[in-house]
Amino acid sequence: MKINFNSNNVINIYKNNAIKTNKDNMKTNKSDSVEISSISREISKYLDAAKSCDICNEKLDKIRELIKNNSYEIDTNKIAKSIIKEIKESDV
Repeated sequence: MKINFNSNNVINIYKNNAIKTNKDNMKTNKSDSVEISSISREISKYLDAAKSCDICNEKLDKIRELIKNNSYEIDTNKIAKSIIKEIKESDV
């Protein structure tokens, strides 16, 4: 069995389909819309507030430097106690 493959036929079929698709898209007046949820709006407010908040740059720079030099030490006991405290307070 011999199969003739003519690339021009394939290209013409593709072009015809593309033209039909474009015409169909033009006929229907579709519009895109975006809705932002109330939670997203609230998060946006908090992000804006955080950006406008003054951060103690000296303390932040000190921590960055310690991390960069691999000398930043974390007190795991203090973190654990804080977590336990938060859990106890949230269960009340």
